[in-house]
Amino acid sequence: MVFDFNGAFPLWGICEWTGGIPCLPFAKANPPPHNAKSVIVAAFPYLLPEDLYEGRNIARYAVPGDYHEIAGARLRRVCGMLRGQYPEEAFIWYCDSSPLPEAALAVKAGLGIRGRHNLLITKEYGSWVFLGEIVTTLPTEAFSPPEYDRPMDLCGGCGKCREACPAKALTETGFRRERCLSYLSQRRGALAPEAQQGMRASGIAWGCDICQERCPHNIGARVNPLPEFTASASPRLTAGAPLEHRAYAWRGREILARNLEIIYNA
Repeated sequence: MVFDFNGAFPLWGICEWTGGIPCLPFAKANPPPHNAKSVIVAAFPYLLPEDLYEGRNIARYAVPGDYHEIAGARLRRVCGMLRGQYPEEAFIWYCDSSPLPEAALAVKAGLGIRGRHNLLITKEYGSWVFLGEIVTTLPTEAFSPPEYDRPMDLCGGCGKCREACPAKALTETGFRRERCLSYLSQRRGALAPEAQQGMRASGIAWGCDICQERCPHNIGARVNPLPEFTASASPRLTAGAPLEHRAYAWRGREILARNLEIIYNA
C-alpha cells in the first residue's frame, strides 16, 4: 500500500495500533476508533531562521502561529483525502490534545528516538518538531522513511540537558515536571521565589528551550519549517498583544501578564 500525502507531512511513518491506551478526559469527545488497526505519525519541523527570533521572549515553539491549528489543518486535509480513498474506514486525527503517547508512537513509527528531556529527536530536524497522528481502522504495514530504516544511536545520556536545566527538572531518575520552567510558566497562581528566579534568569515569559538548545542532536538541525510557521512568526509577547492563533492563548492574559511582570518588573 502506497500513500501520497501531497507534501502535507514533511516526515511521517506508520506503526501498528496496539490499543490499551486510556482516553484522557480532554479527548473523550474524540476517542480513537474502537477497531483501530494503524497509526500514521507525522512530524512538523518548526525551527525558524535565526533572524525571526530577534527580540524573542517566548519559547521557540510559540513563535509560529498555533501549531494545533496549522498542523491540525494538514492532518484534517489528509484525513479527508484518505476517507475519499477508503470510505469504509475511519480516520481520526490528533495533535497534542490527544489520548496518545505521541513521542512513543513516533519512535515506534521510526521517526527518531526519545531524548532524556522526553521529546522526540529526529535525525534531520533534531527535537524541533511538533507531532500529530491519524488513528485508522485501515490495516497497513509498518513503514518508516528510508533514511530512518537504521535506528539512530540511542540518547547516550551525555547529561548536557540535565546540567543545563536551571530548575533541575531533569534528573538521573527521570523528568520532574513540577520543576520545569515551561510547566511553571503555564501554572495558575503565584509562583515560588525560586521559580520566579529561574524564569527571570531565562528571560522567557512562556515555555523554555534550554534543554533543547544544549542537546548535541540539535547541533546543525535543518531549518526547514512549514511555510505557515514562517509566515505567522511573532517572537515577542507583550501585555496587549493579540492572543488569537497563538499557542499560549489557551492560558489567558492573567497568567501571561504575571509572567511578563516576573521577567521585567520583579
